[in-house]
Amino acid sequence: MKLSDEELNKLITHTRKVVEEELEPLQPEIEQTNVFPEEFFDICRKNGFFGLTVPEEYGGKGLNVEQFFPVLEQICRGPGGMRMNLHHANGLDWRIMYEHGSKKLRDKWMPKLANADLYINFALTEPDCGSGADIRSTAVKKGGKWVINGEKTLISHTDIANGTYVIAVTDENKRKKGGLTAFFVETDLPGFNVEPMPHMMGCRGAGHAYLHLKDVEVDEDHVLGNVGDGLDIFMDALALSRASIGVSCLGLSQRFLELAIARAKDRVTFGKPLVKRQAIQQMIADMGTQVYALRSILWDTARQFDRGENIEMKSSMCKLHGIDTVRTVSDSCLEIFGGIGYFEDNPYGPVERMYRDARALWFEEGPRTVQRLTAARPLIENGGNIE
Repeated sequence: MKLSDEELNKLITHTRKVVEEELEPLQPEIEQTNVFPEEFFDICRKNGFFGLTVPEEYGGKGLNVEQFFPVLEQICRGPGGMRMNLHHANGLDWRIMYEHGSKKLRDKWMPKLANADLYINFALTEPDCGSGADIRSTAVKKGGKWVINGEKTLISHTDIANGTYVIAVTDENKRKKGGLTAFFVETDLPGFNVEPMPHMMGCRGAGHAYLHLKDVEVDEDHVLGNVGDGLDIFMDALALSRASIGVSCLGLSQRFLELAIARAKDRVTFGKPLVKRQAIQQMIADMGTQVYALRSILWDTARQFDRGENIEMKSSMCKLHGIDTVRTVSDSCLEIFGGIGYFEDNPYGPVERMYRDARALWFEEGPRTVQRLTAARPLIENGGNIE
């Protein structure tokens, strides 16, 4: 669905209002319990937040990415765990099923994803190895079933997931090209076990855990795409998700900037507001410049995705620049706040919590080193041509 400019602006304004007035007040409890209350799901269902990008045929709003990103930015101003949940629901959750699932799976699952009546998480990362061709989980064909064994770590939303996208080695001799296969695994199958992880520094409520798969049997129609397509399917899905992480950096950075300016206007040292000092003005100008640059490359990448173009290189650039932006802007904000910014419940805003939430963005969908490699390869092949 293509919204008019007026409709999109109303949705953006409404989303920010809901995030600030209804979702944000839930966070103090979540910081302690590390679990989303049912009220979170009720609010998000009522406002259609789980189905912003889900196709209209399955009950969603069907927003394209260019229109979704400004809405996601408003969500990303709020608590990090909620942002993770809604970013996932509108990206990895439905899109892999829609593009690569069998008709049987699509018919069963897609109609229920727009309201999070069912939820699917994404299981790629493993302990003691990486998140790509070096994974150790295996899937072996036995009769009409695939038998999966392995362990996954740092997997989010395990406390609410009804299904999981799992990648496993199906041909040890190929690995990087045709040796990994993606599966859809329902979480109530025998041999599928969840082991909760300790509380994270930030992004509380996101339900991170280890997954243990011991002789888990799935039907042939639970293969996503074709046998051997797993790595391509997962990497393709991560491209858009990495750009969405850039939006997460943008939402937080914009809010850090606003809080920093508000504090600089109120904070007086030696009889003069901080905002009147040239050093602070220069810091604010640098913060604003980085935010503006990040927003510009994100919107350009969104338009390219909607045109059906390959965004793998640019999405990594978005995440790379996003991390640099939120790091600089959050550090500057904390410096302008002074000691009060290091405390919980300061009267200006949740700077301390936001600072912790921001650090998760370093690792989601791969660290900065991975983003550099992903961006460098096509740049080198094309002689530096970014377009």
